Amino acid sequence: MHAERPLVAMEAEHGVLGALMHKPESSEDIGAFLDSADFSNEDNGALYAMILGCHSKKVRPDSITLADIRPELPSGELTIVYASDIMRNVPSAANGAHYARIVVERAKARRLYEVGQSLMELAMSTGNIPEQVSKAQAMVLELNAHEETPDVVTMKHALGYVFDDIQDRADGKQFMGEDFGLADLDGIVKSLRPGNLVIIAGRPGTGKTVLGTGLADRVGKRGGGSLVFSLEMPTKELAKRSLAAESGVSQNIIESGEVVNNPEAMTKLTCAVAKLSSADIRICDKGALTFSRICSIARFENRAKKLDLIVVDYLSLIATDPNSKIQNRNLELGSYTRGFKALAKELGIPVVVLAQLNRGIESRTDPKPKMSDLRDSGEIENDADVIIMEHRDKDSEHGRNGLTEVDVVKVRHASPNNCILQFQGEHARFVSAVRTEYDQVSRPEPEKTQRRSARASLKEVF
Repeated sequence: MHAERPLVAMEAEHGVLGALMHKPESSEDIGAFLDSADFSNEDNGALYAMILGCHSKKVRPDSITLADIRPELPSGELTIVYASDIMRNVPSAANGAHYARIVVERAKARRLYEVGQSLMELAMSTGNIPEQVSKAQAMVLELNAHEETPDVVTMKHALGYVFDDIQDRADGKQFMGEDFGLADLDGIVKSLRPGNLVIIAGRPGTGKTVLGTGLADRVGKRGGGSLVFSLEMPTKELAKRSLAAESGVSQNIIESGEVVNNPEAMTKLTCAVAKLSSADIRICDKGALTFSRICSIARFENRAKKLDLIVVDYLSLIATDPNSKIQNRNLELGSYTRGFKALAKELGIPVVVLAQLNRGIESRTDPKPKMSDLRDSGEIENDADVIIMEHRDKDSEHGRNGLTEVDVVKVRHASPNNCILQFQGEHARFVSAVRTEYDQVSRPEPEKTQRRSARASLKEVF
């Protein structure tokens, strides 16, 4: 039988308060991970906040000074008496940080207990079970957000993170973000960063799915993990497209079965199958998924094996939650983009959402898509970090030949611009408009010559 852990450690709470009054300079270290809300006793939390306030003003937090700031604590007890008792009972500051970690641990245990109570209430309440499971997962995952990491770090520490990233990229261990493997487009977007919400929008048939799933395939083949929610297209169709794109064999002869009688094409297919089979590319083609269900599946897959990218095809096919109180569909779609941005930050990966543009643009004099063509464009424009719009004029010779204008109308970490890509429908892929070969942008191998590391350079400075 397991020993019970008390949810409150009053001695530790007093211990950390006494240590801070004896040694105020430790406020910076302890204050980086201990919050006043972590104290179980309201008086202790109030006293802790006053001690930190004194340190920030360079005033010694003794009982007289604290009483001058606030004569009475929330319970009504005199501050001077309460603080004096603590200082007398805690004669040393030696174990202040240790006491603080005990307080944080017990605070987490109390939050865990509260979530457990909420889960029991949720289980006994009426409602849709899948939606309740998703809500339960969100509550449990929220517990992980309370980590013992500082809310504020010094510039010295921040620069250390930058140089670590530089070294990891130089060693080939880390990339800035995910790219499309299309030099012209990647030159504008400058890679999709962790936490980015990316919107790829266009009319039907312009290649949104090809661009999105091509990115997912690229991430998987490079050793990352990608998850595609295909709300319209079945898994078999996506797999066929990926096979055609990777092999360079036409979808037509794959579908007709003619490829079996073509030794050269079969060799290409065999090589493509080997490469795609070893890649971590996951597909969910369940229809009528609600937003909460999509998030639930994404969290589960990320826990099972770390994801590096999520693609959702496409926004307006997400089913309305039966319990949703939002009556307007456009507002509902806007709430989904906010949710996807939150999911991207939670998982620390880019989330790419495909969006269908309204048919009305085809009747305009200038059919080129604009930001306003997105449903509830204000919401999407605010939430998205990158917005890419595709346009191909099917009435022009260039359009019939697959030339597609890709307009990056928003990108937070770079400058908006546009480029022309060549859409190869039979191979289900985009290539550079100025090349006939599929542009496989490769990353250079790290040089073998001995050179000073970024981390060593940083140590010399500090």
